[in-house]
Amino acid sequence: MSLQIQQSEHGTIKILQLVGRLDTETSPNFELAAYDLHEAGWRQYLVDLSQVSYVSSAGLRVLLALAKKVEGGGSMALSGLAGVVREVFEKSGFSRMFTSYPDIQSALGAPAPSAAAPKPSGGNADVARLMGVNPGNQRPAAAPVNRATPQQPAPGFFAKLLAMFGLGKK
Repeated sequence: MSLQIQQSEHGTIKILQLVGRLDTETSPNFELAAYDLHEAGWRQYLVDLSQVSYVSSAGLRVLLALAKKVEGGGSMALSGLAGVVREVFEKSGFSRMFTSYPDIQSALGAPAPSAAAPKPSGGNADVARLMGVNPGNQRPAAAPVNRATPQQPAPGFFAKLLAMFGLGKK
């Protein structure tokens, strides 16, 4: 089975919609596409998995590698985790490592698209929302779990991963 990678942009965010299976056979294609995008200067990613029917450990590894690439200078979020794919993320602990949204529209904070073609806003608020940063000085309605306060820098991705397994600094 193949993996299709559909790309679009919303301001400075590259949206990658994956269709098919993300497994040992197909993950190298996704890894190469992500590498090319990173080399082209993209640092903000939203990976939509709503049309992915299966994710193997190889697929999880590629997502982890992309997250590591953008750590410290970009962001990556997921959308559309459902069914078997959601189960894989939950059982592997990866659901706690990634910011995830039910769909692309909620990730971007935009209303559902109308019949007209959507126009990218390119606003910094979209980027800030994907990065988990509170734009302006507005207090969030509910503080997300495992997020640092605005006065304290968020720990790096691998520091979180090590802490999750009890291997981090004490």
